[in-house]
Amino acid sequence: MSGAQFDIIMIPGGPTASYKLVDPSLIEFLKKQGPNAKHILTICTGSWILAGTGLLNGKRATTNKSYYNRVVEDTKDMNIQWVPKARWVVNDDKQIWTSSGVTAGQDLGGAFLEFLAGKELADIFRNMLELSRKDEEDDEFAAVYGLA
Repeated sequence: MSGAQFDIIMIPGGPTASYKLVDPSLIEFLKKQGPNAKHILTICTGSWILAGTGLLNGKRATTNKSYYNRVVEDTKDMNIQWVPKARWVVNDDKQIWTSSGVTAGQDLGGAFLEFLAGKELADIFRNMLELSRKDEEDDEFAAVYGLA
């Protein structure tokens, strides 16, 4: 697998998901794989990990709202446009998709499935999972954390 290029990479987050705290081999893997991956998806503070690769430089992104200020401060020199009110963010080239919290990752997953396979199939899966559709800006947690 060492020479394999992955089309889709998903980076989960968590309370210790800073690029400074993860195993450096993960950052190196993402630096090698990321530029040629078709899509990179981050969930929660997974975007904080991705920030450490430089792949978010010049891009829009979001992260978990309870960690938002910490992530923004830690990456202030990286030219990342952090979006404070967003369930998820997708960049214009559709390569990098970031979500705020864990459940926002489900919303991102639904939007990503819709992008890949169409609205009809995405709605079938949402209905099977009993997952309400939330769009990018449907983010009540930005207000909870004083970000909007």
